[in-house]
Amino acid sequence: MYRLLIILISFLFTAPAVHASVAIPYIFVKNYTVDDYKASCQNWGFSLTPDGMLYAANNSGLLAFDGNTWKLYSLPGQEEITGITYYNDTIYTRNTTMLGSWTGDRDGILHYHPLNTIPPEVRFTPPPIEIPFTLPKEIQDAHPSAFATNGTYFFIGTLTQGLYITASDGTILQHLSLQNQLQDNIVRFICIQDSQQIWVALDNGLSQITFNPPITLLGKRSSIGKLINAGLDGEELYMQTNLGYFKRSLVAGSPFVPVTETETRPYLKIEKETVPALKQLFRDTEALGVFARAEHIYPAGDDLYWLSIGNEAGLFHVADGIGTLKCRLLFDNYNMNLVTRGKRIIPLNDSLVLISAMQGALLINIRELIGNSLGNTPLKISGLEYIDASGTHHLPINTQRISLPHDFQEFNAWVGTTIFTSNHQISYKIEGVSSDWSAWQRDGKISFLQLPEGRYELKVRKYVIKGPYPELTLSIEVRPPWYNTVWAWLVYIALVWFLVQSVLRYNLKNLHKEEQEKAEAERQAEQQQMQVMKNRMLETELQNKNNELTLQTTALVKRNQAVQSLLEELEKQKETLGERYPNKLYTRMKTLMEETLNNQSDWVLFESYFNSTHQNFMDRLRQQYNDLTTGDLRICCLLRMNLSTKEIASLMNVSVRAIELRRYRLRKRLELEGDTNLVDFLMGF
Repeated sequence: MYRLLIILISFLFTAPAVHASVAIPYIFVKNYTVDDYKASCQNWGFSLTPDGMLYAANNSGLLAFDGNTWKLYSLPGQEEITGITYYNDTIYTRNTTMLGSWTGDRDGILHYHPLNTIPPEVRFTPPPIEIPFTLPKEIQDAHPSAFATNGTYFFIGTLTQGLYITASDGTILQHLSLQNQLQDNIVRFICIQDSQQIWVALDNGLSQITFNPPITLLGKRSSIGKLINAGLDGEELYMQTNLGYFKRSLVAGSPFVPVTETETRPYLKIEKETVPALKQLFRDTEALGVFARAEHIYPAGDDLYWLSIGNEAGLFHVADGIGTLKCRLLFDNYNMNLVTRGKRIIPLNDSLVLISAMQGALLINIRELIGNSLGNTPLKISGLEYIDASGTHHLPINTQRISLPHDFQEFNAWVGTTIFTSNHQISYKIEGVSSDWSAWQRDGKISFLQLPEGRYELKVRKYVIKGPYPELTLSIEVRPPWYNTVWAWLVYIALVWFLVQSVLRYNLKNLHKEEQEKAEAERQAEQQQMQVMKNRMLETELQNKNNELTLQTTALVKRNQAVQSLLEELEKQKETLGERYPNKLYTRMKTLMEETLNNQSDWVLFESYFNSTHQNFMDRLRQQYNDLTTGDLRICCLLRMNLSTKEIASLMNVSVRAIELRRYRLRKRLELEGDTNLVDFLMGF
């Protein structure tokens, strides 16, 4: 890996060593507070794993960090962890009362196992290092508490004055404390990540320190002001800020010295021509990605241009209107922010660039930055879970296709970039929901709420300095509810078929019933019609019989009247002629006439006609009034026919007076009241 000082070796090695056998390193300190890792402020140690995980012993338990997300694992009794080490794929921890180990399951969750003993190879303290010099009194007075070395520098933590970085002869090269970049003065542990980075466990938080980084904060804005312009003369940097003019050496630790405008002006960058617009430089601006909406353009020489938008900048080489990305910078990765107004990027030479940030002046070594970006580790899943009404459900971290119930409430995925990279920003999108990538975020937690049933792809990309973004893809299926599954639809089809069949059968049954009812109605109507016709025929027949009875009766009345008239005439003739009318003839004629008037065969025929016409009237009278005589029955029949007393007397060949007497006796036998009309009674009987 190239370093800034190695790149500038031509003048750095010729500069005074400021009493040191090793050049003073540039450093970049990244502090993590309790707000970042959500645990106790006090940390006791570190352990690094080959897959890029950092584990820290904390008063709240075991802290795990994958470069993006902190996770806390508590001990069963919520006790602190004061010692930690990694051995043979297992994390071992201890405190004053207990030992234990931690192993991960398929869901990426660590589980604690109490131990009575540990393998002899497991050590919680690093091997002691040999200090080849006598500690300076300044360090001794600060009460040294932790020692480490990367082979070039020696790191000495103290209990009162933070961290000292020394050369092999004991010369103090850097002193980091609460007043200078560190967030606490009590150092508990120092862990060497590699030759360029160390981790420091503090009594209040923890810190990652990078040596000779490609991005260096040369001066804080609170000290030198807002950067306006700058230029380089060999190893001397000249700057113009809103507070005046300054110069300093590029050797680490060199102070800013105020100078005059006259001394500084010859070295400042002067734009000799107007910067062309974006569409004048590039034929296809859409190929620039996010930089197609660049807010500022800065020429960097040799057909190179810096484009900046928001808090990101990209270096492009332009040839025949085609832009080729050389590198890109997202300043969020370094906890820095570009200024919103004024010049942001000032190229110093073909590898060094000065950036005007809100925090101060940043020096960037492009070659070293690109060199550090090579060999980026891929993204990895460190946790998957979903939440529904029944609780939280963890999924295996090696799941290629995630299946979620339709009623899930929240889905969470944790994506890590490992601690071996300076670029921890990630972005994601869910194809099928959104076509746009989310904003870059340092937190590795990706969370989304309910999704409609269907298939989706969760795509996650990692920010890199050069080249395409590494991506990770997870297939997600949101299962349909039980009532929308294939089996449910088969049941629905079966139910619909059964319902249709039932409706058809019901309709056919009703149709058949209606046809039967219609046929029955037609049959009954036909029967009624036949009955009406029959009744009409019966009525006609009855009327005919009644008419015949009436005619017969009328004929009998007339015959009897005629016979009676003849008999009366015979009597008159006998009375007139006397002896002249022979008695033999008179008797013969009178006998014949009286036999004719008293002929019983006529009454038998009359009764037959009367019964057929008046529905056995005489039989019913006999059943109810059994003391009625034959004469009474005949008078009842004749009265029912509404004949007059005279006509009845004629038919019965008696006097009218006799008929009236017989009617009187008949009323008594019929037990009729005085106000009851005999004829009406017989007519209604």
